[in-house]
This record gives sequence, structure tokens and C-alpha cells, in this order.
Amino acid sequence: MTKPSRELRRIDGEIRGLRRSRQSFDLSEQIPENLAASVMAAGLAGMEASAVAMATLDATEQVDHVEFHCGDEPVQGVFWRFPFNDGDHLELAVERGANGWLAYGARRKTDGLVAVYPHSFEGRRAHFASTFRFWGIVLALIFLLMMVLDTIFAIARGTFGIADQLAAYGTYATYLLPALIVVFGFLAWRAGQKTVVSADIAERIFRGFGWRNPRWINLRKTSKALRKGGEGRDYGLRYFRY
Repeated sequence: MTKPSRELRRIDGEIRGLRRSRQSFDLSEQIPENLAASVMAAGLAGMEASAVAMATLDATEQVDHVEFHCGDEPVQGVFWRFPFNDGDHLELAVERGANGWLAYGARRKTDGLVAVYPHSFEGRRAHFASTFRFWGIVLALIFLLMMVLDTIFAIARGTFGIADQLAAYGTYATYLLPALIVVFGFLAWRAGQKTVVSADIAERIFRGFGWRNPRWINLRKTSKALRKGGEGRDYGLRYFRY
């Protein structure tokens, strides 16, 4: 297996001879960033469809394995969902494999639908922004719950007073909240690092398509903004629009 290139290129054309099958995709096996394409190629060659590290998960899911021709060239790929049909005109983000093209991303020009390699839907900066946003919400809810519980306990003890309670809140905000921010900030950073390989592959796909600001692209956000109605249940989750 040769070492994959850092960048993908774009090809486009009508796809013919589409063959699609459902395969298991292992979420628990972590792989180095520079081996992502090689692992996909191994899956396409008939080995287990192991792929991008999702270190916080321990499960498998069903993904689409596809084979078709674009022009005279054979193309193979593994996608979260591949909502396209024989005869569609697609843009493809690909790299050269041993037996043709290996596709990571596909986009139909007529409606902007996008299919990507599993879990590769947001660039690195968008990935960390969404990760820190999630943990920030968790932190805010926990801190709010603590304040509510403190008030309830004060009432139950018969020691509740507006001035005393405001003083207690001030103490929590001064000493407890900074400590929680440090702890949850570290948890957010660790969670982001464990899944950053997917974001790096996503950036390769976005650059391959020639899209601007690939680090900030989040396909779930763009799909929500571009929803037209009538899309399937996996729209915005496993296939997208851009």
C-alpha cells in the first residue's frame, strides 16, 4: 500500500454502472491521519471496513460502499450515505488508487447534495468550535443546576435569604466557575483531539472540491440552511447540501 497524498483532486462526469452495498464501518479503531486513504483502500480491497477514529465511541454502523465508472475511469468509495443514482452528473473529490480513483466526496451539481466519507462533515476549526460549544452548554447547565440546588437546600434548611444567596452565588462564580471552566475546557480539547482525524479528512474533501475556507465549513449547518423539503431522514446527518 503506497502512502496517500495529502490533497485530493476534483473530477466530474456522469456516473455509470453504479453498484452500491451496505457494509459495516468500525468506529472504534483509531488510525493515523496519513493512513486514512490507505485504510479506505484496504476496505475497498475486501478487508474489514475500518476507518476514521471515533475514540469516544465503541460501535459499528452501516455505510455505503459504491463502485461505478466516471467517464472511462473506475471509481470506488465508502460514504456515510450515497443518495445518488446511475446517470447522475457528479463532482468527485478523489485520489488515484491502484485500480482507479478512490472517492472521498461526491456532489450533484443540480441540487447541491453532498455525500462524504463517514464522519468527515466539518473542517478542523468548525470541529473544535462545535466541540467547545457543546461542552460549554454542558458546563452552563451543570453550573445552573448547582445554583438551583443550593437555593433549594437553603430553603429546606430555613436559611434562605436574598443577600446571603447572592453572596453565595458570587463565591461560586469567583472560585468554582473558573475551576469548572478549566476542567471542561480540558475535556472539550481532549474530545476534539480524539476525533480530529475526521475533520482533517473533511478538509481534504473540501479543498478537493475547491471550496473556500474549508476549515470553517460545517455541512450540517449548511444543510440546515439549504433544506428544501422532501429530503430523507438521513439528510443533514449522513448526507448534506452545499
